[in-house]
Amino acid sequence: MPVIHINRQGSRYYLHTGPKKGGGLQHFFSRKPKGALADTIPEGYEIYENVNAGVYLRRKKAQLIREEEVEEIRQGLLKLKGKKRYKTEARAKHLTIHEGSAGLGSLDPHEPFGFLTEIFSGINPGKLSEANERFATYQPVMRFVLVDGEKRIFAPERYCFKGSVEDWIDIGPPDTLTKLASKYLKHLGKDSFFELY
Repeated sequence: MPVIHINRQGSRYYLHTGPKKGGGLQHFFSRKPKGALADTIPEGYEIYENVNAGVYLRRKKAQLIREEEVEEIRQGLLKLKGKKRYKTEARAKHLTIHEGSAGLGSLDPHEPFGFLTEIFSGINPGKLSEANERFATYQPVMRFVLVDGEKRIFAPERYCFKGSVEDWIDIGPPDTLTKLASKYLKHLGKDSFFELY
């Protein structure tokens, strides 16, 4: 059986094998079911789906961010009032928050979908919300960088969208994740976010 991964958008990705330039064998995902398909994941690798539903094969690495820390941020994001959706991603020493843009309309599952409500009047609003989530795209907006693994101290950063900068900038001194979440998550989706520096 070939290795297949179905992403959050419902697309099937097939793991392929092929020769590498310079010799050796490479593995990669493609939506095409034809070609040399792999029937196992190479040892030391794992399937990774990023927040925008891209599917990759990546080398397994020790996770520096703890699952309970990711969950703490997820719970903090659930408490936010607003019409934005957020996803968290832990990679290496970064715990990144991504903000969603509309896939098919409003991101608020409780808000009418404007013209989509009329077009899809016979469809359950929950199904519309589910479809909206499937096709939403996300961009990184805030992250917490682990600077002390023993004391679990993180440095807060936000993405700067100015044309001359467009990079991560520091927004405050390092602290525990609990204190940083309390101080900074409330600014997501608000104008005050752009005043953090």
